[in-house]
Amino acid sequence: MPDGFSYEEVTAVQISPLHGRSVALRVSCYDWINVKGGGWNYGGPQVYLSRKDEELVFGLYPLLSAKRELAVSQALEKISDTFPKVMYYKKLSEYKMPPKYMFLTEAKFQNGASVEPCLLYTRVKSPCRVADLMYFTDKEKQRAVQVCCDFWSISPKQYTQKFTQELAKHVAVMHKYGFINDTLDYANVTMLAEIIDYEWVTAPGILLPDGTYGLEITDARREKELLYGAEVCLQLKAMLQEPYALFDCYREFIEAYQNIYPQFAEQCDGVQKMLAREEFIL
Repeated sequence: MPDGFSYEEVTAVQISPLHGRSVALRVSCYDWINVKGGGWNYGGPQVYLSRKDEELVFGLYPLLSAKRELAVSQALEKISDTFPKVMYYKKLSEYKMPPKYMFLTEAKFQNGASVEPCLLYTRVKSPCRVADLMYFTDKEKQRAVQVCCDFWSISPKQYTQKFTQELAKHVAVMHKYGFINDTLDYANVTMLAEIIDYEWVTAPGILLPDGTYGLEITDARREKELLYGAEVCLQLKAMLQEPYALFDCYREFIEAYQNIYPQFAEQCDGVQKMLAREEFIL
């Protein structure tokens, strides 16, 4: 449980069927605490070390990544209050756990470095990620959409359009202030269009996990992120069985993006060609 909360104060738990190391605890209708790093959800706390990558572990969240995600969240908080807020992180070694789970605190990467696993606590309005919809029944999808519509005071017919507008605005704000998200996809966006999981978001003055600031080819990466954002909206429509087409989703996304940050979209040749349906971005 997060510091300051008890089991009596949390009314529900939402486990993401796609994002295996995350659960969300319900404080109130639109106030959830996303907890990341407690081991893989399927079959209890599990840890899987990558044999391909020296510093990759599934299920746990390394200390260095937790520190960086908190720093990026604090930087985003300075420019807007619309982004999910990372509350804090805490090492697993600081918790009192049953002896059978203590092995988690001693996990190491394939290269021998200590993972120093943490739990990361992030406040969100929606516990559901867009990608989770693929596991929902039609009835569960309708219920999840209705919850979002109630928050925005719209009808279900307006949901995907409103989602597109909100996600585009969030991306535009990030771009306007020098942030770039190379991992924007439907597993890292909630059904209320909240962008979560900041460990690989390029942020001004904050080193990336690879030791760089990620300032190379920034315009090309912004251009690519716009396509990623439109793709999330396309996938949402597809899973809700609405008519969809990439160029239409892209146009809707750019129209909302331009309301916040018109300079980039108007000056980017690739964006303009996509809007004219002349070519895909490669």
